Amino acid sequence: MGGRRSHTKSRTGCTQCKIRHIKCDERPPQCSNCARRQIECELAGRRPLGSHPTPARSPGLSSSASHRSPVSPLYAPLFTVDAAVRTPSGLDISDLELLHHYTTVTYKTLPSGSMLDLHDLWQIKVVQLGFKHEFLLRGILAVAALHLGHLYPNRQEALALCATTHQSIALAAFHDALNRVDTSNCVAIFAFSCFIVVLAFATPRSPESSGFQKDVFDWFHMVRGCNLVLQTQWETVSRSCLAPLVKKGMIHEAAGSHRTPDHDRVTDLLRLCASERLAQDRESSNAYALAVHELLNTYTQVSILTERKQDFVPMIFVWPIAIPQRYLDLLRDRQAEAMIILAYYAVLLQRIDDQWYMRGWARYLVVQIDAALGEEWRDWLAWPKSVTGISS
Repeated sequence: MGGRRSHTKSRTGCTQCKIRHIKCDERPPQCSNCARRQIECELAGRRPLGSHPTPARSPGLSSSASHRSPVSPLYAPLFTVDAAVRTPSGLDISDLELLHHYTTVTYKTLPSGSMLDLHDLWQIKVVQLGFKHEFLLRGILAVAALHLGHLYPNRQEALALCATTHQSIALAAFHDALNRVDTSNCVAIFAFSCFIVVLAFATPRSPESSGFQKDVFDWFHMVRGCNLVLQTQWETVSRSCLAPLVKKGMIHEAAGSHRTPDHDRVTDLLRLCASERLAQDRESSNAYALAVHELLNTYTQVSILTERKQDFVPMIFVWPIAIPQRYLDLLRDRQAEAMIILAYYAVLLQRIDDQWYMRGWARYLVVQIDAALGEEWRDWLAWPKSVTGISS
């Protein structure tokens, strides 16, 4: 008799518990399982159509940032599901929600996504391309999950897990695609490289992180690898639907030093390349000089585009591709000169700190570099610390 009552109770439990094949304690207005996951429970009755919860405002989101970058949702999620919820038929509601969020909100917040002439590219064409290449589609879903978690902090933990799952699957398939690049997948690979930047910066940093090196090198190496693909398949990519993005990254115009803000500060970095410390290491000195020249060029292009009131965000992400491999090796070895140059690059990142995926990154890099270097380098870091709001 007791066993029969137990069987009856499980059959009348809430739908969420049935989907997870777990016992429902049926405690109105919300069973313990649904309460713990902060999801809808049918015991509380169904929410009337159109009465959606108001999204929580992300801490630190200024009114100016909201105006300049359309990160406010156009809708409130109809479902407040976690990453594991599926309908009895196997339909993954969470993935459908992520795709909907991407095509209505997230696409506008990507590098160049706010440009009206590129809306169709990010909102429609890239998604259609993703339907043919799972690694790209998974990347889209991962970015949407991170953005949704940014807008709804109460769901951030579940959405971060969902993003990690999609990203892990995407990267595994992406690395496989890199081993067999051809005209059939090179455009999707290039599209995914644009999402790599957002994924690298938007993914929450783990508390046990060993410093900035892994965070930096992961996306540096991936975007550089994608650039090699672009070079080998240039004709195909330059004629594809992504051609406008390729052209944005190729802008190179000259401007007088007096027109480039902070030109003198960046140029002063060349003194690092001519120090006595590097007198006997010509290879390292040349690598630093090339990295500084590329950084100065980036400052110049950003200045020109800013003066014209044009989109400069993609240009900031060209520098990691342009720097020599030797510089990256020196950065990996935590050489002081390499880290100082990176701190001056962080000043550029500070200019896009109002983008949801970049929030706090410039400051994080400078703090990490400052902690790694000795007192003798403090003067070099004074300006990056001031720009990123770090007190001396």
